[in-house]
Amino acid sequence: MTTFNVERFKSALTNGGARPNQFAVQLSFPTYVTSQSLAVARAPFLVSVAELPGQTVNPAIVQYRGREVKFVGDRVYAPWTITVLNDAEMSIRTAMEQWMNGMEDYANKFGRLQPSEYQRDMQVFQLDRNGNALKSYNIVNSFPVDLSPVALDFGANDQISTFTVTFQYQHFTTSNNPAGSIVNFGGIFNR
Repeated sequence: MTTFNVERFKSALTNGGARPNQFAVQLSFPTYVTSQSLAVARAPFLVSVAELPGQTVNPAIVQYRGREVKFVGDRVYAPWTITVLNDAEMSIRTAMEQWMNGMEDYANKFGRLQPSEYQRDMQVFQLDRNGNALKSYNIVNSFPVDLSPVALDFGANDQISTFTVTFQYQHFTTSNNPAGSIVNFGGIFNR
């Protein structure tokens, strides 16, 4: 049995631990999205809630003499959701609307047929308190499947409107200390 020791606990929680409010998201859009440059530049500042993606490995269950025997089944990736602060130009919302309209047009139901035309990789970074990337997740071949409504309310004083975007994707890849060492994103996000 290990006895409680504050110093050992502090040394195990390196650099004070990973903080949930220290993250950055980089969005990418299909080429047909005409308003993408502003949305890409503002995303690290305006994506206020994100998540490091999860995964589930389903069991393959076989019945044997009245008993369940479990084997490894298929991996399933849950949808990835972000929350966005809405700037007065609605830059990210407009880009998302254009993206979704390109997948299926509002009026005539036409859309892009090739996945390479409407799927893009997204990145989410867990940062330390100095803005250095501790771990990165590349969310591969993602596309938006749900753009939430923006609530409008006379009584919503002293608030900035938000909306969520939910993406489906094929899989993700990860990297500890991206680019082989801790990378400072200060220059990238000061656009």
